[in-house]
Amino acid sequence: MMVTSSGGSGSRRSLLQSSSSSSCWFAGTCSFQKLSPGFPALNPLHLPLAMSAGQAYGEDKGGSSSLGEPEYGHDPASGGIFSSDYKRHDDLKEMLDSNKDSLKLEAMKRIVAMIARGKNASDLFPAVVKNVACKNIEVKKLVYVYLVRYAEEQQDLALLSISTFQRGLKDPNQLIRASALRVLSSIRVPIIVPIMMLAIKEAASDMSPYVRKTAAHAIPKLYSLDSDQKDQLIEVIEKLLADKTTLVAGSVVMAFEEVCPERIDLIHKNYRKLCNLLVDVEEWGQVVIINMLTRYARTQFLSPNQNESLLEENPEKAFYGSDDEEPKEAEAETVALARRKPYAMDPDHRLLLRNTKPLLQSRNAAVVMAVAQLYFHLAPKAEVGVIAKALVRLLRSHSEVQYVVLQNVATMSIKRRGMFEPYLKSFYIRSTDPTQIKILKVSDAHMGTCPVITIITTVVSVRRLLCAKLCCTKHWG
Repeated sequence: MMVTSSGGSGSRRSLLQSSSSSSCWFAGTCSFQKLSPGFPALNPLHLPLAMSAGQAYGEDKGGSSSLGEPEYGHDPASGGIFSSDYKRHDDLKEMLDSNKDSLKLEAMKRIVAMIARGKNASDLFPAVVKNVACKNIEVKKLVYVYLVRYAEEQQDLALLSISTFQRGLKDPNQLIRASALRVLSSIRVPIIVPIMMLAIKEAASDMSPYVRKTAAHAIPKLYSLDSDQKDQLIEVIEKLLADKTTLVAGSVVMAFEEVCPERIDLIHKNYRKLCNLLVDVEEWGQVVIINMLTRYARTQFLSPNQNESLLEENPEKAFYGSDDEEPKEAEAETVALARRKPYAMDPDHRLLLRNTKPLLQSRNAAVVMAVAQLYFHLAPKAEVGVIAKALVRLLRSHSEVQYVVLQNVATMSIKRRGMFEPYLKSFYIRSTDPTQIKILKVSDAHMGTCPVITIITTVVSVRRLLCAKLCCTKHWG
């Protein structure tokens, strides 16, 4: 914008004053853009709730409330959502009772923002539940988010809208169908158990994998409410176990572990499919599936180290045996062990080890620990060493992860002696280690049970360091 200088000094002074006042106004209205300098200007009508979290945090800490009470025609995401004025719920109730979807959407955004910040919004349940039948998809999504949170606390009021939830199960939108089932399973009233069972069965056959995943999540809820429905729920679990999508696999295995972990026969025909899908399943689903497959393989496959364990026990038995023991019996036992057929690993056993090995590089520490546990119990002795490097890598994580890893390393080293010796330096105490980590590394209990930090190995390594230092001192005088 070009400005001429023909107005003299007075016009220039007025121009500067007007520009300074306008800049102050602009600074007040564009404070959000200053908080996010790397982002372009956003349309306020489509601004996500999470983008205003910084402003909400500032106001919660006692910031200015100069925005005042938002008007109904005000933009629903321009700051009023996270304003401190939401504590007055009267305006929210009026907005929820209005005939305009824009006002209802603004009210629901503010209510969900309250819930996200840990505020209690249960007194708005009667006003919110009336909008379950709203035709606006965005409003309906937020209403279901609210109901999932408070349906268990306000069971009587939620029961009044049970027919609306049932209609939501037939909605063309998969998110609405899944949300309706999630709300229905959150109403923990025994009287609606038949309705919940019917809804879960229908959702298990839904075309959307997201709805089928929600059905798998609802199974443990119904089982905890009424354990007499176990037989029918097992039928649903068996059906969902045959699902070939990675989105459903982790959820249905969790339902299997909660409801019928003893029914190993349900896993037989789905074992190879689960092994092949494992790499593409979400991280927390991988943890559940790996733990289940570890338990399954330990009961269905032979131990690859069975012969070695027998050979290791035989000398101990001879050492502690009595003098009266006949030498012929000892020789016969040795011959029997020698004639034992060499172990041949089952192809399905090898499939499990091969498909879980890449997960040792996972960014999730829980996945790495689950694979390490699987290899510790199921892998041959010559292949167990691959988990040592992965566990040592976790020692660079947070102190909580380090503590769990060190506990497991101590347990594994009791049986697998020498597995962690190549990485001895990774277990040295550092000045930055928390107290609990230091205690765990040097405590007498772990010194005796964990060969990783054995006295002999430590003395040898320290001796080498001292010898190198003495040689350097003599050389340089």
